[in-house]
Amino acid sequence: MKMGKIIGIAALAVVIILGIVIAIQPPHAHIEESIVIDAPPAAIFPEVSNYKNFVLWSPWNKMDPQVKQTFEGDPGTVGSKMNWDGPKTGKGSQRIVELVENKSVKSVMEFDGMAGEFQSEFILSPDEEGTLVTWTYDGPNDGIGAKAVWIFMGSMLSSQYNQGLQDLKELVEQKTKQ
Repeated sequence: MKMGKIIGIAALAVVIILGIVIAIQPPHAHIEESIVIDAPPAAIFPEVSNYKNFVLWSPWNKMDPQVKQTFEGDPGTVGSKMNWDGPKTGKGSQRIVELVENKSVKSVMEFDGMAGEFQSEFILSPDEEGTLVTWTYDGPNDGIGAKAVWIFMGSMLSSQYNQGLQDLKELVEQKTKQ
């Protein structure tokens, strides 16, 4: 009887703590990861502004090699779009909404089954060792369900951004050394 009571209290404590952690999650999700690439912004910009190049280093292509992608519009221009549909990545699209040559690329993403506007941006800044590339994600984090999912998705997405940046670095530095 005593053991059951201890287990019950422990379980209740875990539920309360989890409820508090979920409740204090921000209403807006944000991720920001950076890496320094030993190359000028002009060597990096085509890789982050053209979706056909993006898929060469994207962490999601590695995660879901069966993903099917289609492209719309002129590559590397405002309005160009990538659609994807994969067993692991799901279905969605990404469209460029703002470009500043060799400085930044801003995109809006849509995911089937998820309401809201999600944004991603690449920011290229001069650095004494090359170019600092910062990749951001911003989106709504409304409601208990979204906040609960964000606890796990946030760290997973951060890890994927880091992997993508590492692969981008490898690709660009290899191209510029040739």
